Amino acid sequence: MRFCLVLLAGLSLTTGAMAQSKPVPSEPAADQPSARQMALSRRYVELAQSEQMEDALRGIIVAHASVVPVDRGLTDADRRFMTDLTTELLIDLMPEMLDRLVPVYARGFSEEELSALVAFYETDLGQSIIDKNYAMMPEMNQAMLTVMPQMMDKMAVRMCARFGCDADELRGGLSGRSGPAGKPSDSK
Repeated sequence: MRFCLVLLAGLSLTTGAMAQSKPVPSEPAADQPSARQMALSRRYVELAQSEQMEDALRGIIVAHASVVPVDRGLTDADRRFMTDLTTELLIDLMPEMLDRLVPVYARGFSEEELSALVAFYETDLGQSIIDKNYAMMPEMNQAMLTVMPQMMDKMAVRMCARFGCDADELRGGLSGRSGPAGKPSDSK
């Protein structure tokens, strides 16, 4: 779930930064953001939402569950229940999570940067980009998850080299698979 939130935050920040017509050097924001920075940050968080967010989150949760199974003993109905429950709870907690992002953005961006982000996301183009980011999110997440088996293989080899264990057994534990997972082609 943390990955999903980081991805959401990163996508909204990245598209805003890319939308600026020219790079504007800025000074780091103060430790204590101004009231204006807080207000602009809150507006930015509000604008970065989309009606497609729930569908995007569900797609990410389903994709993640297919790559890193929670328990192979679950029935399809149990998996659907887990997906629905995770999505529902994430959506329920989203307002609180977003509230917690407001001061983070306010401290991380200058007033000028926040004003530019808000100005952009208030446009039709800005809203279109947000909507498309949410629409593409499950597919982008699936693309990123395709490297997980390679990462798990490499992680197992390097962890066992350090801690003295059997890489095949560890691979199975890291990926949710049982038994040997085969040798990775590149262990470093």
